[in-house]
Amino acid sequence: MSGWIGGLQVRRTDRGQTPIADHLCTACGHHRRVTGRQKVTDFLRSQPVLQHAAECPGPKPP
Repeated sequence: MSGWIGGLQVRRTDRGQTPIADHLCTACGHHRRVTGRQKVTDFLRSQPVLQHAAECPGPKPP
């Protein structure tokens, strides 16, 4: 993950690979990783960025 600053990243989505989704909050440093095709699909449907923004203890953008 060289050069990844934060946000939502999904990788290993090619056929035969196990997908991985990461969410890193740049405001508070909270990180969550989900592995597996169905878990990644469910994670993305839950809108993790918006969900975390509602409860993030870090500074809010102007």
